[in-house]
Amino acid sequence: MEKLDKAAALVNELHKHKLSLCTAESCTGGGIADRITDVPGASQVFVGAVVAYTPEAKSILLNLPAEDIPPGAVGEKLTVAMAAQAKSLLGTDLALAVTGALGPASPAESIGVGQIFISITGLGQEEVRQINFAGDRQTIKEAAVNAGIDFLLAYIARWYNA
Repeated sequence: MEKLDKAAALVNELHKHKLSLCTAESCTGGGIADRITDVPGASQVFVGAVVAYTPEAKSILLNLPAEDIPPGAVGEKLTVAMAAQAKSLLGTDLALAVTGALGPASPAESIGVGQIFISITGLGQEEVRQINFAGDRQTIKEAAVNAGIDFLLAYIARWYNA
């Protein structure tokens, strides 16, 4: 399925179930929001995005305590907190957050290049995935954007249609 087709399928699912969505993106730099907003009618279901790339931005824009941000500003608990805060701040039904290391160097010793965390909260559920991608910076970033959209489609199918 083409990139825009998956984003269109996501927008369609959100419309179908009368769900609103926001994102809190770090390593993808707003790429997931960009892909969604390429779809006509997205404004009826997509509320907005917070692009919080640095630890300071995560603290300021998402009200996350600095002491809760791990070295390298990448991790499972952080990504879960980002999704929860975005959902709360923007008042949506669903929120997706993503953090990760694009390379070429790792932001911290405990984080591998290509290590990505994606979290979704909403519909009374919360899920997080760790995915490891290989490739250069752009390849990993594109893979993370695609994985975020795929995860949202699967999440809606699992929790809303169940």
